[in-house]
Amino acid sequence: MEKKQIRNLIILLAVLLICVVGYFCLKNFNEKEEAASEAASEAEEKGTSISSISADEIVSLSWKYDGKDVSIEKKEDGLWYYGSASLNAAKPSSMTADLADLAAKKTITGDDVNLESFGLKKPSNVIRAESSDGSSFSLNIGIQNEITNEYYCYLGDDSSTVYTIESTLYYDFDSNPEDLIAD
Repeated sequence: MEKKQIRNLIILLAVLLICVVGYFCLKNFNEKEEAASEAASEAEEKGTSISSISADEIVSLSWKYDGKDVSIEKKEDGLWYYGSASLNAAKPSSMTADLADLAAKKTITGDDVNLESFGLKKPSNVIRAESSDGSSFSLNIGIQNEITNEYYCYLGDDSSTVYTIESTLYYDFDSNPEDLIAD
């Protein structure tokens, strides 16, 4: 009977060892999955950068306001002007920063692109920026997604890829340049 008890004890110890090893393997696997999920979530929150222009290099901005094309320029003295009137520096600085840090929350391509349903057949605003080296950046903005409060847009003439962006940029460029004139 002793041999039988020893054999049963060895079997129980082996099963216990397998359970302990399995527990630690599953725990390690779950920690890795959770870390990967958090990293993906953070990347989704930040979005994918879609801007190709530096805020410091932007010397000209244009957009539509109240159905009219307006533009402002940064002169050699470093100040922004609407025509001959100098502007309060805070708003143009915010506008250029928004363009330089532009990130897509979502990217839509292929058969899912329907310009009419995104309000991009006739964009509500077309924002253009020109840098000191002569390169330019153009953003066509459509309608707002009522659920996410993000706006649909596409870059330049490439309407085959539509992005969703935060509403901050839209509201920054929904500005009358006459309201930006410095006192």
